[in-house]
Amino acid sequence: MDVTIAVGTYGNESWRQLAETRAIPSAQAFGVPVVHVHADSLHSARNGALAQVATEWVVHLDADDELEPGYLDAMAAGTADLRAPAVRYVHGRRVGAPGLPRVAGHLHICHAGCLPHGNWLVVGTAVRTGLVRAVGGWWDEPLYEDWSLWLRCWAAGATVEAIPRAVYRAHVRRGSRNRAPSMVEKNRVHHQIVKAVLG
Repeated sequence: MDVTIAVGTYGNESWRQLAETRAIPSAQAFGVPVVHVHADSLHSARNGALAQVATEWVVHLDADDELEPGYLDAMAAGTADLRAPAVRYVHGRRVGAPGLPRVAGHLHICHAGCLPHGNWLVVGTAVRTGLVRAVGGWWDEPLYEDWSLWLRCWAAGATVEAIPRAVYRAHVRRGSRNRAPSMVEKNRVHHQIVKAVLG
């Protein structure tokens, strides 16, 4: 798979340091190009990293997360434009079993048609680099910036596929930007993204 792993960090210097001790070593283990950009905002960091990608595919990786062994081989076996991994959530010392995320309230295994209702694709989704650029890259969203990107890709005609053998290891932080805000704020941003992307 012709792929680059892109790590974007922003703000406090501790995030750069965390990326250098966790995300980047995890990415380098695959022997593919790895780029890291630290900036003042998340979208600037991710777009800065995206600008350095010269491969057909890109996988974005958060500073505090990791890709488990076999990740890229599993992704390479897929056929869609967006290839969504399973996620193993890590809460401190408690490590969960991997599973495919679902849109909140959905009891079935999610598919492409679920994307207008919410996100089930994590930041580590493998995506065609040209597609990300064609839909405007990472937008400056207060929340759900990855969902905004995947929704725009889907609206542009991208195919979507779950790749359960690819496991993204997500370290959960209670005060993270997508978890800390109130439900009122989350709903406001949700509706704002839907309106901006789908009208």
